Amino acid sequence: MLLLLILVALSAFAIFLLPKEGKKFVIGTIQGGISTLDLIEADWITVKRFDKSLDLAQALSKGEVDIAVITSEMYAKFALKDKSLRIIAADMLQNQAVIGVSDLKELRGRKLGATTASGTYAMFISYAKLSGLNPDEIKVVDAPLPQLVQALERGDIDAILCWEPLASKLIAKGYKHIDFSYLSEKYAGGDVVMLVWVAREEILSKPELREFLKLRNDAAERWESDAPSKLKKLYDLNDKEIKVLMSRVKIARGDLKNYEDGIVAAWRLALMGGYLEDESLIDQLVKRAFWEGG
Repeated sequence: MLLLLILVALSAFAIFLLPKEGKKFVIGTIQGGISTLDLIEADWITVKRFDKSLDLAQALSKGEVDIAVITSEMYAKFALKDKSLRIIAADMLQNQAVIGVSDLKELRGRKLGATTASGTYAMFISYAKLSGLNPDEIKVVDAPLPQLVQALERGDIDAILCWEPLASKLIAKGYKHIDFSYLSEKYAGGDVVMLVWVAREEILSKPELREFLKLRNDAAERWESDAPSKLKKLYDLNDKEIKVLMSRVKIARGDLKNYEDGIVAAWRLALMGGYLEDESLIDQLVKRAFWEGG
């Protein structure tokens, strides 16, 4: 009898602790970058990290992932094939940098390391064109970012395109750099949104989405106080590196409408840089991309 009572008590306790039926979200992201996702924790949220954007796109389209944090231009490319995807929130402004030079024109005739399939490279090409630099005058070395960092430190290449947290690691070592935030202000007329949160259309009506957005907004509000210790552990950053990172990263807060222009600006830069091919896509996205509840 005592054993039966214990089992009943344990079952009731387990039911109390477990998430409610149906209250479960799977969140996807790309390996190697920071976001407010790093500060979000809930027992009903599972995080999947993908090495390739194509794998994340397929997981979204198959319903294996409910929500994802991705770059603005990556969303535009995904939306070409999956028209059900909606942007539900902005997350972060551009934090990429050109490491190794202090002026874009210093790259003329020199070796630049870049992951050329990335949206970051397309953004750079656009900024180079807007600055009057012919991209053909740059010798581009294509490789994954970790390999490019090693090549830069060996002196095999002159500069690299980089994003957080590796950008701050290099800046803290004293490398010259040009922040994309500076380039966006100078050549795009204002802030450009780097990261956005997207969800599949069938998720938009779920009450859990509102609850998730509250968690995301709370993470954004806690960024200055909680990110230093969290990111130091996650990405093996020292005090100097985390200080540089916190000075560079700008988190999106408030209504999605406040950031729509910055997201569209990212699409236009991606188009100019060759990451997107169809100009009419931007007009289409403006009409359907932004969730009104965001």
